Amino acid sequence: MEDLVFDREHPLYIEDATKHPNVYSARTDTSTGFLTDLIHQYTPWDPTGYTVPAYSVDKCTVIRASLFDSAGNCLDSITGSYFIGFQGKNVCQNIYTASIVTPPKNLFDHDIGIYVTGSTFDLTLEENLHKEITHWYLWPSNYFNRGIDWERGAYITLFDNHQTPIMSQKCGIRIKGGGSRGLLPKSILCYARTEYSGHDTFETDIFKDNAFPNKIILFSGGNDNIFKAKDYLVNTLAHDLHFATMQFIPCALFLDGEYWGMHYITENYSAEYIHNHYQVARDNIIMIKNGSAPDILAEGMEDDLQLYKEMVDFICEHDMTNGDNYNQACDFIDIDSYIDYYATQIYIANSDWPHHNFALWRTKTNDGSLYGDTKWRWMLFDVNYGGPGSETLPMDSLSNALELDPAFSSLYQNEEFRHKFAERLLYIGREVFSPEKCNLFIDQYTQTLKAPLSASNKRFYMDEKSDEFEQYVTDMRTFFAERYDVVWDFLVENMGEEWLAQNGIQK
Repeated sequence: MEDLVFDREHPLYIEDATKHPNVYSARTDTSTGFLTDLIHQYTPWDPTGYTVPAYSVDKCTVIRASLFDSAGNCLDSITGSYFIGFQGKNVCQNIYTASIVTPPKNLFDHDIGIYVTGSTFDLTLEENLHKEITHWYLWPSNYFNRGIDWERGAYITLFDNHQTPIMSQKCGIRIKGGGSRGLLPKSILCYARTEYSGHDTFETDIFKDNAFPNKIILFSGGNDNIFKAKDYLVNTLAHDLHFATMQFIPCALFLDGEYWGMHYITENYSAEYIHNHYQVARDNIIMIKNGSAPDILAEGMEDDLQLYKEMVDFICEHDMTNGDNYNQACDFIDIDSYIDYYATQIYIANSDWPHHNFALWRTKTNDGSLYGDTKWRWMLFDVNYGGPGSETLPMDSLSNALELDPAFSSLYQNEEFRHKFAERLLYIGREVFSPEKCNLFIDQYTQTLKAPLSASNKRFYMDEKSDEFEQYVTDMRTFFAERYDVVWDFLVENMGEEWLAQNGIQK
């Protein structure tokens, strides 16, 4: 729409914008997945089937209004997203809606756009890097660039599941994730900063926990980006265990007015998250995160990384069958947090762990509070690559963890640890991920999200994937119906039936 001077006598008329031609959703430079000829030539992996929608995607009307003084100086600006004719539409039925508005060049410009392959991919072709990387979705592109230079100013508006606006705020946006940056849709990390809005937090208690986050994620599902259930289920059901989890709010996303698929509004692990959830000072926090970023020190000073290394080195280099050594290890770590976290990852058969996708935190100094005791505590994230499903059901993930994680293998030699670990692993299977609880969650997930997911998949694949959805749900139910027996069998194989019986551990 062209710029207009506001006239009370001739107000703007707004109608359902869906009938207007697709603009941004018609682009094919948002993922290397569209480059089918290159993919077939250089990788063993099939393309995803991405296609631009052959129909008019749902659209909202974006209006930006600015106030100018007599000299032509802009005094203030506001942005509004208006959804006309959306009653009953599947895209946002019974879920939240988010609208992100930013100058289109911030997302789609060849040189500075954060959502496109762009000039970074041009360099990839020029230097033949695509020939050396077998996964097409990892080919270097603009959306893999990181840091403040690849953050863009934007305006975000959130509506709850009753279509009531609950937040409108300027913020910064970046692409979020690891390999999933090359997929569609992508996760977007939103930053509250004073230079954008005058506030360093979002001014809404989004997650209803009496906290105001400084970062939120519009999470696409990662590698589970078609049906998007794994992270949602595991984080929700494991919420009361002794490690950090995230909340998930299903949400339809619109980018510059065009529908962009189903996402989740989720929390972001940071010093602010830890302060809000554990009541420790922000400047007294060290957080280690190994996943998409090469640097595992996520919060704290460079010297603080040594504290993490000292903990790992001590556990790996000392005999944990010695009681004094094990007690010292328990002074380093919250053993309940460690055991619950490892037992959960092993039970759900996360195959993209423990070699990466782990996170933990501690305070630098003891502040006398419950969680300010300088012990390391664990944080769950990114369980979408492997996790619950038909392929991972038979996996002996205990043996995998013992093979891949020297610290876990060392602690496992201690009988007290092994006894508690076995008990918690079985408890988590019986109580946290029982078939009854998982089926109830899957029932609710299906009832609420089947229609929005169908709309989301039609947007990116021209296919609602209804049959695949039913198979996905069946596989999830089967996993939790049968996983407990599989876990018991590999416990017997790893620990011995006699040892389990002697220690009172029963199926």
